Amino acid sequence: MNLKQKKENLSLKINNSLEDYYFDVQSMGSPSALDESQLAKLVTKLAVGVATVWWTALELKDYIKLRKAHSEFEESINDFLSRKDS
Repeated sequence: MNLKQKKENLSLKINNSLEDYYFDVQSMGSPSALDESQLAKLVTKLAVGVATVWWTALELKDYIKLRKAHSEFEESINDFLSRKDS
């Protein structure tokens, strides 16, 4: 396989995988033709999206809390060491 074919294959794989990563309502067709499988697909994507946002918010909150605690700890160590030197 030459380089051009490898690039095309990789591009196709990326495009195919990206189709599953966003909320796709264009593939549904007309609103009157909504069947159970399409509804389940939309609900599943919505649930995964909400869970991802919720989990990211929790991770950010923990990161900020740990960062603040770490900076307070560093500050107290620096204060302690500066008193020891004087």
